Amino acid sequence: MAETAVAQPQVAPPVARKKSFAPLIIAAVIAVLGFFVIGTSTSGGAGNYNYTLAQLVADKDEVSGRNIKVSGTIATGSVRGEPASKSFRFDLTDGEGNKVSVGYTKLLPDPFEEGREAIVQGQIEDGVLRATNLTVKCPSRYEDSESLTPEQREAFKEADPSQHEKMLEAYRGK
Repeated sequence: MAETAVAQPQVAPPVARKKSFAPLIIAAVIAVLGFFVIGTSTSGGAGNYNYTLAQLVADKDEVSGRNIKVSGTIATGSVRGEPASKSFRFDLTDGEGNKVSVGYTKLLPDPFEEGREAIVQGQIEDGVLRATNLTVKCPSRYEDSESLTPEQREAFKEADPSQHEKMLEAYRGK
């Protein structure tokens, strides 16, 4: 009798797998994003370090060249020079005797006025805060209503803004 040969299934040789760099790339992207999120959240955003005027005055030499953000009041009588010129300066104070001179070379924001609160971003150079960004807070339309009773304050908020001056005069008894 003749033997019949049973065909053995052919096994394909092992195929070399290409190494995928996708997990490595994803991990690198996550690490970079995490670095930026942590960096901006701890520095006050956009790479600026938030300081009080007292901290800035105390650490002026240490923060030189670093992007900082500080707020204070535009000191009365401190504005000097021509707006949007290299020599325009004003002082920022905090009411506790701390003061820093600010140089600003861009157009001033409309609400810029002595006695108003301002937020300044920039770098200290030669003892002067060279501002790259200046935000001046506008006084609230309810600022004069602070001494009103809660009922008067609520009526004031609900009233037409064109009537606010008349209402304040009436509440004050003028």
